Amino acid sequence: MPQDSSHDVEAIREWLAKESHLPTDFGDLILKKFLHSCYGSLEKTKKCIDRFCTTRATMSEAYCGRDPLDPKLQTAFEITSVVTYPVNDNDELLIHQLDDPNLEKLVFYDLVKTFTIQADNWLQHHDFLPDGHIIVFDLKDISLKILPKVNIMFFKDFLVFLLEGMPVRVKQVHAVNCPSYYDKLYSLIKPVLPAEICNIINFHTSSDALHNFIDRKQLPLEYGGEAESIKVQQRHWVKTIEEERATYLNDNMWKADLNKKPRSNAVEAAMTGSFRTLSID
Repeated sequence: MPQDSSHDVEAIREWLAKESHLPTDFGDLILKKFLHSCYGSLEKTKKCIDRFCTTRATMSEAYCGRDPLDPKLQTAFEITSVVTYPVNDNDELLIHQLDDPNLEKLVFYDLVKTFTIQADNWLQHHDFLPDGHIIVFDLKDISLKILPKVNIMFFKDFLVFLLEGMPVRVKQVHAVNCPSYYDKLYSLIKPVLPAEICNIINFHTSSDALHNFIDRKQLPLEYGGEAESIKVQQRHWVKTIEEERATYLNDNMWKADLNKKPRSNAVEAAMTGSFRTLSID
């Protein structure tokens, strides 16, 4: 995508103004991220934005009741970390880590809500257009005890939405600190994952394996690196989110108006749309 994308951003704004079912209150940075993730293709960007807004309108479990000062969500913020680091030449490392060894505090939908809040914060404020995203799921506290606590069907739909509707360029996926039975957990979601993603997922018994893919110095302290601690960065994210509480109290944030959505572009089509073409390095 060209560095000067102002013309493309304006083209997307003009398109949004003509689509009565879509919101128009996107900042320039968000539109640049969508364009960047779709490699500058206006048509793919339009489809991605439509998917993004439509799914938000259909997933009330994830996008309603998101008061960051709600005690339940405060607990969810405490036991999870969603953090980012610039790595390699121009990639972005995204880490999701659960810190609840006995899974006693985990409430599935609360964790989903805090994840979406942090994702929205990232969209609005994290001014970085990387060549690719390296995603790390830290499974250190994941056990079979999690299964009755999770709505697997919703999680599958949500995972597909993240791949199809979020402005990311997935380059690598790593699951670290995997338990011996990780294959059983993976088998629950593998059927909904595109082959392009399955081909770039790596499973590791410890986080040390990341040193083979990322400059060790650029990793967080918890992974033997020199970058900011995961927990410190998480606290910074939460502080920023709490300061912008009013933003997340808006249950209609970036949602499509389904009553105005053209019949030929139905919700069902958005929910079962084909996966965006990935460029895998």
